[in-house]
Amino acid sequence: VLWRQRLTDNAVFLARVDQVPAGSAMYSEFGATDPGDCALGGMWVDPVARGSGVGRALVAEVVEHARTLGKRRVVLHVVAGNDQAGRLYERAGFVPTGQTVPYPHDDSVIEVEMELLLDGVSSSPDFP
Repeated sequence: VLWRQRLTDNAVFLARVDQVPAGSAMYSEFGATDPGDCALGGMWVDPVARGSGVGRALVAEVVEHARTLGKRRVVLHVVAGNDQAGRLYERAGFVPTGQTVPYPHDDSVIEVEMELLLDGVSSSPDFP
């Protein structure tokens, strides 16, 4: 089953607030064409926890994991029009690459590709 393979082949980070699941994010090298690339995917934050720092912490964990493994670039896709998520990623230093892709489950939805270059880039003061 595909979801089992995703859990075993990637690093999955989970967030809890008062022992209640509040979010998750996945680090993956699946589909990377360059050995220095990796991806942040499967990002989810419970609507109740949005704006509380859970998303920021999850993104920071994935980025730190990528740095630890010596990666040079973290790529992600965000649904066009999801401004709240886009701002979260921008605050973390991600910038649009100019590439778009169809959403995997609905070709009428477009995702915007964003990247964070890690070479020589230190963590921003707002986003460790």
